[in-house]
Amino acid sequence: MKVKKYKAENMQQAMQLVRLELGDDAVILNSKAVKTSRFFGLLSKKGVEVIAAVDEDLSDQTLKTKNIPIQPEGISDSKQKISTPAASRLEQDKLFDSIQEMKKMMKSLTQEKQRDPSLPDFFFHLEEKLLKSEISTLHVEEIMEIIYEKWLENKTMTDKSLLKLLETEVLQSLEEVSFVQDSYEKKFICLVGPTGVGKTTTLAKLAADASLKKGKSIGFITTDTYRIAAIEQLKTYASILDAPIEVCYSAEDFLAAKNKLSHLDVVFIDTAGRNFLNERFVEELKEVLDFKEEMTTFLVLSLTSKMSDMKKITDQFWNVGIHQFIFTKKDETTSIGSMYEISRTYQKGAAFVTDGQNVPEDLIPFTKELMVRTIMEEIGE
Repeated sequence: MKVKKYKAENMQQAMQLVRLELGDDAVILNSKAVKTSRFFGLLSKKGVEVIAAVDEDLSDQTLKTKNIPIQPEGISDSKQKISTPAASRLEQDKLFDSIQEMKKMMKSLTQEKQRDPSLPDFFFHLEEKLLKSEISTLHVEEIMEIIYEKWLENKTMTDKSLLKLLETEVLQSLEEVSFVQDSYEKKFICLVGPTGVGKTTTLAKLAADASLKKGKSIGFITTDTYRIAAIEQLKTYASILDAPIEVCYSAEDFLAAKNKLSHLDVVFIDTAGRNFLNERFVEELKEVLDFKEEMTTFLVLSLTSKMSDMKKITDQFWNVGIHQFIFTKKDETTSIGSMYEISRTYQKGAAFVTDGQNVPEDLIPFTKELMVRTIMEEIGE
């Protein structure tokens, strides 16, 4: 049985974290209201703590019959009734015993630790820098907790050693996040995202990179018929790169354009920038584009955007089938931890980051190692 503790601002957010990591078959062992705080307890606010588990030994059918109700915030770890109408008595007893055993184990793990008074001031500096970079309090606490435990084993660590340990733990936290190995592996490359994030310019950068650096034959398709300037801008890039371009107004136009450009190595698809906080616009986009075809879809997000808006946009596009993120406007902000936060939350890495308007120079192919290095450069300033 795999057991893990989650802290979140509310139960809905906690359940999202549980489902992302443990899946829909996870059961709730305990939930209670807590005060979430920064690692050193300088600031605090109300939140919820959930302990969840998934039993990988039980059959899928048995797991689907489990129904452990979630207690409202404020309820401590009293017994929760397990309803398993289709499960045998033996299976019920096995599950109940496993949960009781895990509860006993987790009770000791959730005890508040007494912080060592000799904790160096450099910890304060690291935590503050991480939080200022827009990494969530939850993720900062997880990372700093690990560093604290390792510091307890060796209290003679220097500030440089702690900084190196932080780099190692940030990299480790991205271990399960997928990063693209070959961005041009599929024939069709589609960029989606809200207005103002620089999709058309980024598309031109990708096309120039594929054509001039990778030697691939390229073409363009645009469905951005809402802005005449966007069509003319892309036509200019297509002319410079000596690449064909097709303008599509409907699903039929898109299908015809794909067939017409099928002989090329890579076809880059530009989409309209709309207020995708409105779910209707995402549905309209799905009516024109067939995202199930041989297509890599990048969600383009600006690093100058608010974190809450970035997460809302990602949620809206999630069912489309996002493969990776592209983060733009790195040169226009001093806080870049949001790309780590988004990548870790949704378990999708950054394929590229842009840091200027020059085509194709200001396009950086990204890896998890480069993401960590970029964050550490900001922390170390």
